[in-house]
Amino acid sequence: MTDAVIVFWLALLIDLLFGEPPRQLHLTVWAGKSIEMIEPSFRKIFKDERVGGTALALSLIAIFVLFVSLLSALSAFSWPVYILVSAFFLKMTFALKCMFTHVEPIAKGLDSDLASSRKSLSMVVRRETAALDKRLVASGAIETVAEGFVDGFLSPVFYYCILGLPGAVAYRVINTLDSMVGYRNARYLRFGWFSARLDTLANYIPSRLTPLIFALSAWILKLDWRSAFRFCRSYHALTSSVNAGWPMSSMAGALRVRLEKPGCYALGEEIEPLSSEKIRASLAVYGVSALATSLIFSSLLLIGGIVYETYFV
Repeated sequence: MTDAVIVFWLALLIDLLFGEPPRQLHLTVWAGKSIEMIEPSFRKIFKDERVGGTALALSLIAIFVLFVSLLSALSAFSWPVYILVSAFFLKMTFALKCMFTHVEPIAKGLDSDLASSRKSLSMVVRRETAALDKRLVASGAIETVAEGFVDGFLSPVFYYCILGLPGAVAYRVINTLDSMVGYRNARYLRFGWFSARLDTLANYIPSRLTPLIFALSAWILKLDWRSAFRFCRSYHALTSSVNAGWPMSSMAGALRVRLEKPGCYALGEEIEPLSSEKIRASLAVYGVSALATSLIFSSLLLIGGIVYETYFV
């Protein structure tokens, strides 16, 4: 358990110092390219699209978990090498620094160059951004921060805590599968059905833990932690996704704003206006939440190790 904590904090340090590794060395890129490469074969082998999509998802998860586990085991000849290799792969399952890298330009351009802000937003959301006003650009940025905390940090750390490095890797592959084939269109409605459901299931618990963490961070930052709970309770069920409403509505409450995607949902109440300052405040909540999560989960790992050594060894 001590090794697990050391691996985690080293992975976090790698993220904060260096950010994302080159694309050629990134686990998520490998997974994405693998999906593109083997999808045609699975479509040919399996006539039923749902069966083919399920087989592809399970195969890819197994391949990457076994691959990373094997490399980690082979590096065990040396403790420092084992720690470094494990930390390198764990880092690729979460992304902390890059959220600030992508969202800060949206806030920076919002007051002086709306076109630039819209373009920056288009790089992190799927919606059309060309006609969005300042309020909706700010909303999109804050929604990205809130949702990104779950699938970009909390979920992989959660699965690392309970299942080790294989759990974190499995989660990242599941999330990549959803982003590649989990669409509700003619091509992927049936083929990507299993991947989409698996991603929903994987994020189910972490998304519901997020309001607690956001409220704690809001309290630390002297934001509105009470509204984080109140907005979450009132608005979390208004999104089509069973998971997305939890982090977004609690973030809206902490910032005392209304987050809106026209034609889809409106979460919260406009107690204060959306602005570039609110985007930066959401990043502050994100950062403090990541630190709180790291401290809480590290403590749980250490306590679990103590209990295991006391009663089972």
